Amino acid sequence: MSYQLPDDAEKARYVEQKFTEIAPKYDLFNDIITGGMHRYWKRFMVRQTGISSDAVCLDLCCGTGDITHCLGQAAPQGKVYALDFSQGMLEVARQRNFSGKERLLFLRSDANQLPFSSGKFDAVTIGYGLRNVSHLQNCLQEILRVLVPGGVLVSLDVGKIRIPWLFEISQFYFFHIVPRLGKLLYPGQDMFDYLPHSSIDYPDQERLKRIMLSVGFKQVDVFDFFLGASTIHVAYKA
Repeated sequence: MSYQLPDDAEKARYVEQKFTEIAPKYDLFNDIITGGMHRYWKRFMVRQTGISSDAVCLDLCCGTGDITHCLGQAAPQGKVYALDFSQGMLEVARQRNFSGKERLLFLRSDANQLPFSSGKFDAVTIGYGLRNVSHLQNCLQEILRVLVPGGVLVSLDVGKIRIPWLFEISQFYFFHIVPRLGKLLYPGQDMFDYLPHSSIDYPDQERLKRIMLSVGFKQVDVFDFFLGASTIHVAYKA
């Protein structure tokens, strides 16, 4: 039987449950499928924030806290709020032995309804999270709201390779190899089928850039890795 994505009404509950189930081995899974490159991409995206040492940052859809920790290192006199709606992911993040952990605040909440006042954060990061929100534009508007004037959003997620034959190879890897690797860690876990299928309707690099501009960001820069299989968007608030 072919895999079916959850509908919009079920997506939030499904994603929260499934990410909680795979949280203990999620970092290992990412190391395997990217050859460890996701760690470089996360450090790169934090550098793109250009934050000062006393910045206040939000790591949205923080997962196990990789980006949260990098933000904490980049802002040693600042504060980092880490938000996710998967309790399992947050528990893994809280238990990790981060330096400067007292400046990292982990919260469970919904990315579509951020529990923060407007103009609070110098930077917002989101790694592999925009694909999983129920309402993309609403989430981007919320991010824009909580950024200070001149603040920056940096998003890391899957992209689309533009060279047709390379695109086909990448799709074979993503849809056939990645799920099998994941199920070696968690036999029968259909979250590893969700991950590639969630990319089908997710905007490509240029379309996502246009959406970001349409909600009010003044400038968006795009950085591609692996010819666009992974991509980083850097969006600035006016």
